[in-house]
Amino acid sequence: MPDHPPTFRKAQVSVRVTIIGASISGLAAACVLRRSGHEVLVVEKGDGKFRSPGVIASPPNMTRVLQRWGLRPYLAKSGMLVDQFRFMEGQSGKTIGVLKLYEELLRDLMADFLLIQHGDLIAIFQDLAQREGVEILYNTAVAKVERVPLAAILENGDIMYSDLIVGADGPLRSISRDAVLLRQIEELPTQHVCFSFSVPLGDLQADPELEGICEQRNWNMWLGDGFVIYGACHRTRNRYSLCINTVMDGDMTVYQGNWTKQYPVDHFDLRLERFEPRIQKLLKMAGFVIPTCHVYIPEPENLICDLDKVILAGQSAHPTMPDGMHSTAMCIEDVDALDYLLTRIKNVDEIPRVLSAHEELRMERCTHARDWESRKLQMFTLLQGDDREMRDAKIRCLSECEDMEEKEYAFNDLWGEEVDFYAYDPIEQADNWWSMYGTVISRRS
Repeated sequence: MPDHPPTFRKAQVSVRVTIIGASISGLAAACVLRRSGHEVLVVEKGDGKFRSPGVIASPPNMTRVLQRWGLRPYLAKSGMLVDQFRFMEGQSGKTIGVLKLYEELLRDLMADFLLIQHGDLIAIFQDLAQREGVEILYNTAVAKVERVPLAAILENGDIMYSDLIVGADGPLRSISRDAVLLRQIEELPTQHVCFSFSVPLGDLQADPELEGICEQRNWNMWLGDGFVIYGACHRTRNRYSLCINTVMDGDMTVYQGNWTKQYPVDHFDLRLERFEPRIQKLLKMAGFVIPTCHVYIPEPENLICDLDKVILAGQSAHPTMPDGMHSTAMCIEDVDALDYLLTRIKNVDEIPRVLSAHEELRMERCTHARDWESRKLQMFTLLQGDDREMRDAKIRCLSECEDMEEKEYAFNDLWGEEVDFYAYDPIEQADNWWSMYGTVISRRS
């Protein structure tokens, strides 16, 4: 992994922060803000034992931030390095082409592309929060966010006053988002369902038909008619993890927000005959899957209360597809930018202005990511036709074409937008903003 020493910023004024939600966004914010010198309280309605076996993508833009936070040892232990994506036909299993993340590219980005199990990433931040002295109230639900005076009112009647509230209570039925918008956003169920499952790695390696997909550092992608399947080795868990993203018939609302409850494979009409034989065999070996139904939630028109000190972060701010490649990365970037801006203020009265800056910096970035994720899913799940043949031709060109100019064109057309995401640095963007407007904020204060 490229060298990137950790950097820790110290705030000039300590702010009392209440964070609603102990998901990845909430825990990450708690750890980083506490390390910067703020008083942090996390309120979580669950018991903190939630662990999803699903795999999270940590593209270079996210990995770089985690390294900057000093998490390199954790990543070395739990992260799975990926340096190439193998695209395969969903029904035959035949390789279409291979997209390599060349070492030169990763060196320039100063970070690797990793896959991390959700439960491992939660455990990393829980351990860090404990070591940093973050106070976390589990099994404690927030009933309401009061804006004046600023406070989180708990269901048990307790009132938690603070200088800043960070809403990180997820995309579904978000109390903090309702407080910011002063209304509820309509949550629209869809037919898109992600089925997560895993198989012991040893079982694959012992089967001649399956061992070919067990290559380390590969992220396999099966592209089929209306579905895409992601598969990769999880060396620390000694398992092969897969996720099927497809459209299902019938009422799928019972699976909204489900990340842990397993169901037998034959509980669903997955139409196994459309999958290549190895996928069918893996599903039978797994026996059970975890279904997560996607709920479409329009993006909030703003992330902060006007002139108040409440801000949305992570999935509360920008709800995305369950298996999006950049969904967690956007959460981590949110935290990094917010922490940087809060370290620059000299008075709590400056908080509303830097929250406005954060909204300005993050809204466009996250909207772009959400739009790209949607277009990428459409590209991966194309039905038979000219568009699909053109897509496959571009993928083949990445590994077969000898004309470097033609190969570069195919790469940029297919994956160039993705690489642009990799190069983004939230601190760089926040610093640019502060260099232009920071003195004005200080002068007004």
